[in-house]
Amino acid sequence: MQLQITNYKLQILEKSRRYCLLLTAYCLLLTLFGCGYHMIGSTPMPFNSITIKQVQNKTYEPGLEEKLHDALSREFINQGIEVTRAGGNVEMEASVNYFELKAIGAVDDKVKEQSIIMRVHIKLVDQGKITEFKAMQSPIKITFQSTGTVSESIINKERAIEKACSEIAKEIVSRIILKYAK
Repeated sequence: MQLQITNYKLQILEKSRRYCLLLTAYCLLLTLFGCGYHMIGSTPMPFNSITIKQVQNKTYEPGLEEKLHDALSREFINQGIEVTRAGGNVEMEASVNYFELKAIGAVDDKVKEQSIIMRVHIKLVDQGKITEFKAMQSPIKITFQSTGTVSESIINKERAIEKACSEIAKEIVSRIILKYAK
């Protein structure tokens, strides 16, 4: 009797293994040969290098052009795209057209927290075809603490500006990837 129960348990275990194996194979086949869907970015972009021209700063905030250029360069490099000084497959022009600091928190008429609003226009030239992205801004709200000493507030502001530039660069590269994925 004990031997029959053990054999029965082994048969159930073997059937369970087969079902798991079949389910795994089915999921794998469905993933590989699905309905024509593919992950965005799963096909490489049709260019492998980009030239980012000098960023134009049309605001009164100094240094935005360097920070945005660095952020764009980092983001393209992270995506496996070579950034060149000249002669890239694609050429990008960028300009910072709007920059504003807004008080979002104050106590006793003293500003404690501020937000950064920054808008960028992008012009992409690929084999004579021009694509423009206007008024690009960070998809998330960038804030910083303006408490403490003046030096601490300035350091926090600079970090927030770098974060805003980084988020805008990610958004720009994402939009470019989506454009080429179509």
